[in-house]
Amino acid sequence: MTGFSVDTKLFQELGELLVAKESTALVELVKNAYDADATLVTVTGVNLGDATSGSIVVSDDGVGMDGGEFRRGFLTIAGRTKNSGDRRSPVFGRRYTGEKGVGRLASHKLGTVVEVQSRKAGPAPRGAIALPPAISEVVARIDWRAIEALETLDQIDGSGAVRVDEHAKPSKPDSGTTLKISPLRTAWSDRIRSSFLREAATLAPLAATWKKLPDGIVAEELLFETLPIRDQQTGDPGFEVVFGGDLNLGDRLLPDVAAAASWIAELSFDRDTGMLRIALSPTKAGVRNAPGAEGFRLEKNLGPGAGPSFTGRILQRSQASWEAEVQGIRVFMEGFRVSPYGDLRDDWLGLERTYLSRQKRQLTSLATLNADQIPAGLEAEELVVQGNHAYMGGIFLHRSSSPGLEMVVSREGFLPGAAFDFITQWARVTTDLIVRLGSVARKEAKEIKNQQRVAQRDAALRSDVNETPTALRVREHALQVERSFANIQQAVERNDFVTATREARELQPNLSEIREMADQFGSEAVQWRVLASLGAELAAFVHEINAVGLQISALARELENALTIDDLARTRTAIRKARQRALDLADRIRRNATYLVDATSFEGRRRRARLTLRDRFETVRLFFESRIEQKNITLINDIPADIRSPPMFPSELSGIFTNLLSNAVKFSDAGGRIEVSAREHGGFCEVQVSNTGAAVDLSRARRLFDAFVSTTERPDAILGQGMGMGLTITRAFVQEYGGEIDFIAPSSGFATAVRFRIPMR
Repeated sequence: MTGFSVDTKLFQELGELLVAKESTALVELVKNAYDADATLVTVTGVNLGDATSGSIVVSDDGVGMDGGEFRRGFLTIAGRTKNSGDRRSPVFGRRYTGEKGVGRLASHKLGTVVEVQSRKAGPAPRGAIALPPAISEVVARIDWRAIEALETLDQIDGSGAVRVDEHAKPSKPDSGTTLKISPLRTAWSDRIRSSFLREAATLAPLAATWKKLPDGIVAEELLFETLPIRDQQTGDPGFEVVFGGDLNLGDRLLPDVAAAASWIAELSFDRDTGMLRIALSPTKAGVRNAPGAEGFRLEKNLGPGAGPSFTGRILQRSQASWEAEVQGIRVFMEGFRVSPYGDLRDDWLGLERTYLSRQKRQLTSLATLNADQIPAGLEAEELVVQGNHAYMGGIFLHRSSSPGLEMVVSREGFLPGAAFDFITQWARVTTDLIVRLGSVARKEAKEIKNQQRVAQRDAALRSDVNETPTALRVREHALQVERSFANIQQAVERNDFVTATREARELQPNLSEIREMADQFGSEAVQWRVLASLGAELAAFVHEINAVGLQISALARELENALTIDDLARTRTAIRKARQRALDLADRIRRNATYLVDATSFEGRRRRARLTLRDRFETVRLFFESRIEQKNITLINDIPADIRSPPMFPSELSGIFTNLLSNAVKFSDAGGRIEVSAREHGGFCEVQVSNTGAAVDLSRARRLFDAFVSTTERPDAILGQGMGMGLTITRAFVQEYGGEIDFIAPSSGFATAVRFRIPMR
């Protein structure tokens, strides 16, 4: 007979390869209990310091096994019992946590003899809430030493190394399986025991990382009430692990308190929809330490199948550490810890690496997000990054929604690949968002120094009606700088370096004052201009609201009249028409609201970016759509879809388009045309707005950019009377970037044209 002969050394080789350490072995046995529909499993260590007399007992209250199941499952190495069908447990419908059927090799890793007593539960339908009493029992003994003394596996049968006895009547009424492993392979030293206890404390996720947070802990709502840590079906009574004897955990679970955190973040990705969601909130303690702390929410569509589905919760302590047993962000598959992620010496998120090499720069991981969605960070925010000790949390995965995640053969982590890189990337983005929001919250607003306040008051007394106090201060400091430089030049020409040095030293305070005033007022200039631009269009908005109000009143009368019509068909027709008018009015209000929010929101002035000109113009166009329709104006947006502005604030570009389009609508005649075009030419971004109607005298056109010189001689019925500031503000926006704006000769068919040019670099 020809066939394979398998050496008994296979068990030793497989055990070393597939079960790396004692804690991994016990985790595999606990997983077996979970897969067997157990609600409670106890792991007891007895006299672990003595290999000869020591023992480990793992006992559960699951469905148990009969003789056939024991042989097909426990005695079949790499069996297929967990790879068939829908891969769920028979009664509670739990998604199996194991796949390869090698968990029984864990007993080989731990000891030389394993005794098994398993009482088989009676039949129960899928979805039952409890297991029925036991109906049979299996008692088995596996002597690994006796097996290893044989040469091949086919010699085991009849050797007495494996004994299996079946009993029709169980010894106890309750179902379940008990494994007693003794003698031990090795005595458990204090180091091995401490290492196990540290890992056992987080075998299952701490309650603070997935259960409902206590009321009032976070300042703002997060994503979940309870995180789905396991793929369980309705009616599952739950699962608990208890360690006893020499493995008793004692008080190691004390840090299960969310109130100790400064920030709490939750994140999730759904591979079916492609939607990534992240929410952060300071806790009450975090707000006490940083009163300016605010929450943040992000939703980003990454595309279906971009990575495996996952959920997570991360708790951070600012300038503090969690207890050693629980610090770190761990990964869980079906509610069981995946080692080594989150271990003391593991740095799967690169937090320790950043902490040890941190530099004066912004966090690079946040560059993966859309710049318009995240709060702007401080220039040196990486300096406040903390290591793993400041974080406690869990990332939760399910078998069914985690394609691409494969365990290494030793059960120590996942094989490298895009799926796990995806999880790593977004978990790190979340921790860096915590760092960014925390650092921004702790930045104190600059308080005006008392001497600056006195200087400002003095300037207010001395400035005339044509000059602001700040402008006077800047001008006086600039004049002093000019005099100092002239004195320095004269001193250098006569080789009087002592005087030159003294003049340079005396020059420094003036330069510092100018710099501080630039810091104080320069950052506010953008919003001042935006608000001024918006104010210039306020009359248009007031007229728009008045017009909408009149139409709503008319709509109410139409509905009232419809109720007096005797003919049901005519009543329905009237109501349908009124309904359509109401929808049109709602859309009209929405367009106006979109523009106002876009122009005044924090996002519009937070960070410069290269903006798509066509999209930005369309946002502004919606604000004027009602007037354009009423005047029957044809508006042509001829801006190419791929042209972008140089880096600008979104609100600045909106302000430019608002003022130019407002003028074009006002001066276009009924039935006229407006055309907007753009191009990149000679290193400039060029935009031109042309309209029919009233022409502009080009010889006098430049004065129209002066303040309070209105281009409107009589009020527009909808857009109102011009304030004479629109073109002034527009010129300020353009000149801020070294650009230029002017009226130019229009092309054929148009009466007026305005063109602005901004350097691309």
